Amino acid sequence: MSEALAGRGDALLLVASDARDLEPQASHLRLVYGVQVEIVAADATRPEEFLGKILSASRSFGVIQGLFFPIGASVNGDSGTLAMDETRQLIDANLLSVMAVVGHFLPEMLAADHGHIVGFGSVAAVRGRRTNVIYAAAKRGLTSYFESLRHIAAQSKVRVQLYQLGYVATQQTYGRKLLFQPAHPADIAAVVVQNLDRDIGMRYLPRYWALIARLVSALPWMIFKRMDF
Repeated sequence: MSEALAGRGDALLLVASDARDLEPQASHLRLVYGVQVEIVAADATRPEEFLGKILSASRSFGVIQGLFFPIGASVNGDSGTLAMDETRQLIDANLLSVMAVVGHFLPEMLAADHGHIVGFGSVAAVRGRRTNVIYAAAKRGLTSYFESLRHIAAQSKVRVQLYQLGYVATQQTYGRKLLFQPAHPADIAAVVVQNLDRDIGMRYLPRYWALIARLVSALPWMIFKRMDF
């Protein structure tokens, strides 16, 4: 995502939990694209601290024109019985930190009548099942939140988009046996940048997940409850 945006000439503030993940990428983007790139290490499981660090680091950019949230967290054993601290961390990382950042910058974007807010959900949120219980609930909440954001921004030129992602080729999917081939992050980023100025609302990526989501949603309960996935 950062590569695709830097290729447009955009200045970037990169955020992740560990600065060691950010520094090489920031140096690469500055060298290759000649754009301003700053970094901030912030933990999305602590929404107030997450927002505070972003605000401090963003002061050199002026008005923020885009918010992109390829962000999230999941844990093994998320079967609905996680301890409260783990449950809260999943909700904070997947939902509340996004809400905190958007809630601060949205008024500025609406006042400027320009901006992009792009979120990334998951096909896991299509229908509740016995695995990824808290993660899916947070991502379903994210879907509702972005629907509301789009409605709030409907009379402006602020574009609000949510991409519901299937399998993506990251460290989380590496080496796993998956039902479908994982999408490459660069391909997803290319679609996002291509659609930035379009009022598309929500899209599934890869696109075939839209059909899968419809089929899963339409399954009668007597069939769905027997499925183990």
